[in-house]
Amino acid sequence: MAKQQNQLLTSVVTASLFCLPIFYITRRQRRRQQERLVFEQERAAERQYLTDLVLSPRSQPLKPPLPPVVKKVLSRCRLAYLSTVDSEIHSSHLSLMRFTYLPEEELIIMSTNRMTKKYDMISRQKGVALLIHDFADEGGADRLTGEFSITMNGTCSVVGDVVLADRYRQAHLKNNPDYPQFIVGQHIAILAVCVTSARICNINDEVIKWTSSRNIDPSVK
Repeated sequence: MAKQQNQLLTSVVTASLFCLPIFYITRRQRRRQQERLVFEQERAAERQYLTDLVLSPRSQPLKPPLPPVVKKVLSRCRLAYLSTVDSEIHSSHLSLMRFTYLPEEELIIMSTNRMTKKYDMISRQKGVALLIHDFADEGGADRLTGEFSITMNGTCSVVGDVVLADRYRQAHLKNNPDYPQFIVGQHIAILAVCVTSARICNINDEVIKWTSSRNIDPSVK
């Protein structure tokens, strides 16, 4: 009797060890499928939103606040191309930048070494252009879609308030934890970009425009 019970217990344990991995894998695959479905539905809604705006010319240019699709793209992206102007030689300078979008303040935060050409140019000329796209070059396919690019114009200023600069720095570091060498340091300045206009383009070459009449945030200099 005891032998039969031991055999039954062994069979149950063996079956459990065999079935549990299958159950785990199946559950994980189902969860990924659900996440992918939600992802595709959200992206389809973003595409439709932009298409509807394009088909309604009276809706442009869009007014503040930034459209939801733009906020989503800015929140899931981290790389931008920053164009600054060298007024002395009438030329421009292009830099690849890590950025952090603060939706509550509608500011784009970046950082730069003070011993750089772009810092000198921003100190003299605050007008900048930013190009941001969500091409799948980082973060994996679950983060970026490869469907949108945003060209923005605005004013870029060095954050002079020490407390405010530290808050922005910590938010920027949290969003870019692998790049402290570009964010933290005695000679690293925190930059705040106040966007004044934007052009949003999707993969179908549909473009909408956004504009703001606001001036630069008085808390930065």
